[in-house]
Amino acid sequence: MKALYTIHLFLFFFLFFFNFSVEFSFSQISSQRLHDFHYLNEAVDLADKKLTQTLQELAFDPTLHPAHTDPETGKWISHTRNEWTSGYFAGSLWYMYQLTGDEKWKDYASMWTEDMKSTANMSNDHDVGLRIFGSLGNGYILTQNRQYLRAVMQGANSLASRYNPDIKAIKSWDPWESLNANYPVIIDNMMNLELLFLAAKYSEKEEWLNIAVEHAKTTYKHHFRENGSTYHIVDFDDQGNVNRKFTIQGYGPNSVWARGQGWAIYGFTMAYRYTKRPDFLEAAIKAAEYFIANLPDDNIPWYDFLEPSIPSTTKDASAASVAASGLMELYSFTDQPKYFDTSVNILSSLMTHYSSQNTSDSSILLRSTIHRGDKERGTVYADYYFLEAIKRYKEITGGVFPQIETELSFYLEQNYPNPFNSQTQFYYSVEEAGEVQIDLYNLAGKKIKTLFNGRREPGTYFIQLLDGSGLASGFYIYTLRMNKKMASKKMLHIK
Repeated sequence: MKALYTIHLFLFFFLFFFNFSVEFSFSQISSQRLHDFHYLNEAVDLADKKLTQTLQELAFDPTLHPAHTDPETGKWISHTRNEWTSGYFAGSLWYMYQLTGDEKWKDYASMWTEDMKSTANMSNDHDVGLRIFGSLGNGYILTQNRQYLRAVMQGANSLASRYNPDIKAIKSWDPWESLNANYPVIIDNMMNLELLFLAAKYSEKEEWLNIAVEHAKTTYKHHFRENGSTYHIVDFDDQGNVNRKFTIQGYGPNSVWARGQGWAIYGFTMAYRYTKRPDFLEAAIKAAEYFIANLPDDNIPWYDFLEPSIPSTTKDASAASVAASGLMELYSFTDQPKYFDTSVNILSSLMTHYSSQNTSDSSILLRSTIHRGDKERGTVYADYYFLEAIKRYKEITGGVFPQIETELSFYLEQNYPNPFNSQTQFYYSVEEAGEVQIDLYNLAGKKIKTLFNGRREPGTYFIQLLDGSGLASGFYIYTLRMNKKMASKKMLHIK
């Protein structure tokens, strides 16, 4: 009997630790023990109605990018592509295409995404990540359009240029005289890292992956309090020492801005998805536990968790939708029902009390707060993360998605620049999974070097030949081989 008890005890602990360590994907999780989001179809229908209304309001002009609504009229206040919010509308259109399969949403998403391409060259703030990932990143993930990946790579390069290896963080803003900060890093910046993670996945640029990892490690070290709440801003000196920690989005320097807490949940869960680092999962869980423990009865947070004027202050539906999406993904990695249940409760509350279902407002969701003291209004990012959370809910619960046609083919691009001296680059695509090998030959057929050898999933990838110093001047052939297919191109090296 004692031996049997020991065996049972061993099995219990084995299964416990096994279940915790298993990498859960959205498609692997049984929906039998998960409660329903009863407003799923209603939410998609509402999004269809409001996004159509927005397109008409914008006169189908893709140079106009909705940011937030006028609290008096409910109509959008739009900006150019340079605003930090500009990528979200295209992203919402891509999500509608994924949710419905309706080609009109692909067409509109393509129009607004095309206008975002030039922002890939912006390096004057950290939000190139949000601009590019929301639009071109989502577009590439869905369609595998090679032109979108080009912008993703350029955007990642722009974002990486703001990284300081001594501070081990990406600079959020250039110094503001009124902010009195030397090297400010904000919690929002965690959201921009997905651009670097995505670009590193489809290239040989390990540097981008390392920058994203180091920035997340620095953020976890310095932005978190012991109770799991987060500061909005940490300012560093030039050697990486902390000057001060504070919050300007909330009511005071030591408050807990609700949307910033949502950024932390989402950002560290996303970072865990790409890296599987336990410390990033730990950070996401800490941020989530604080967020959940401090939610009011309707599951939609006040603008600041420590706001002294509750309940006469404003709510923030955008913080709720960011957290709902992050918690849904966090559940997929932890199998903790609390995260799924809270996400569904938030989505249900947003649909029943915070949606524009019975109003003429142009946004899907109402009652977001941009800054303390402002009136509540709709925001484009609240709508984006709301749709993303719905998409993730469908993935987790085994929902059926329409078939999306990709633009993939077996393809090898001509290198650029060509001729080249020290550096050149090219893209290639594979339409099925398999072992890929890319080799460089001289014109006599002698292999000079292997540029890549490994497994690739369907997609378009980027290769950069960084050092041509060992090559003699002349023509070379580079070849792409996979599953008995081969393509080749000629390049010219000039010293």
